[in-house]
Formats: sequence, structure tokens, C-alpha cells
Amino acid sequence: NTLAFLDDLGLGPVALLVVPDYHGLGRADRDDRFASFIESRILRGDEIVLHGYRHTDTAPRPRGIREWLVRRLYTDNEGEFSQLDFEKARTRILRGLVVLRSAGWHPTGFVAPAWLMSPSALCALEETSLEYFATRDAVVVVRSGERIAAPSLVVSTRAAWRRALSPMWNQALLAHHATSRVVRVALHPADLRFPAMEQLWRRLFSQLEDREVVTEAQLIPPPSRRAALARDTLLGGT
Repeated sequence: NTLAFLDDLGLGPVALLVVPDYHGLGRADRDDRFASFIESRILRGDEIVLHGYRHTDTAPRPRGIREWLVRRLYTDNEGEFSQLDFEKARTRILRGLVVLRSAGWHPTGFVAPAWLMSPSALCALEETSLEYFATRDAVVVVRSGERIAAPSLVVSTRAAWRRALSPMWNQALLAHHATSRVVRVALHPADLRFPAMEQLWRRLFSQLEDREVVTEAQLIPPPSRRAALARDTLLGGT
């Protein structure tokens, strides 16, 4: 599995993106085996990050070619927060926090599925206790708006042409950002099902071996570390 692969390479800690109710298949806090596994990772120093609520894009059909390209080609109906209005985004984030907190986990960061967020979803983050969110290219402090440049290496395995292009794209991206203070690495469980992708990741990690490994939360400046806001309303889960 992905974490065993990283552990074998001696990489850690890592940020684990946890979906509270992935595709509506069941809440994470009600799966004892999963919860136990996450606890074991926390003890290793891993960070828990809120990753949407159900991960699926349930908004009305795309309007126009640009929206279709983003919601259907770039991501296959997985951009959950790409079209949400303020109230729906806020509700899903707060419900997600309820699920994770009921399991005893206290995330301070948010990563939207496929890194896609509507302007309203961005505003909704300010109504929660979350301290940062991550885009494909940056980690952003919610209330100050401070942006920490952090480009991401990520592969796509959904089609053969994507798998063929991923090595070239990521090598070029890493070369372009060779002097960047921060370079993030985003692995998905499906990546290691393909030997060529595993070889690519091994090669990329070898080129990054002189860097310190940290999680997103460790990038946030100390002044932004604060207790959960009292106004962070608890909502009943579904």
C-alpha cells in the first residue's frame, strides 16, 4: 500500500487526507478498523487533513466547455467543492469536522477534492476553525491570506495517455521548481498499482532526498496557531 511504500523509503511524517464519508459509503468514525489504523499513523507523527466530505461532485451539469473540462476531464466528477454555494460548503466542512472530531482527530487543514473550490467555499472556510487550506500550488493561511508557494508533484492514472504523460510532466515540473523552498508530493492509492508509476515515484523521491520532510501544518507560521473558534458550530452528521 501507499503508506508502506513511503515507510520503506524512510519518508515521514505524512499528511493523510481523510474523507469523512467517502462516496456515501459510511462515516470514517464508525469504521473501527479504519479508525484504529489512523490512530496508529497519528502515533507515528502523521497529520490528519480534512479532505471534503463525500468527495463527489453533485452539482448540476457543467455549463460551458471550460467548466466541463475542469469538472469532467481534469477530475472525473470528484471536484466536490468546485460549485458549492456558501451554505452548502460551510455545512459540509462543519459536518466533516464533526465526523473527524468524534473519532478523536483534530485537523487544522483542509484540502478540497481535486484542489477545486468555488469562491463561496473559500469564504466558508473562514466560518470554521480550520487554519489553512491547500491548493495545487500553495498552502494558504485562512484568516491572514498568507500564501506559501508549494507546487505539487502528482500523477494521473485514470487513462493510459495520462500515465504516459505523467513522468514527463512531473520531471519537467520538478526541474522548474528545483530551487523552490517547498515542493509537495501528492500520492494516491491507485498510483502504485502501475509499476511505471512506482518507478517514477522512486525516481522523484531520490531527487528530493536532500530535503526535509514536513507536513502542511508544519509550514504554517507560529502566529496562526490558535485554539478552535468558539463559533465553530457542531452539526449533526448524516
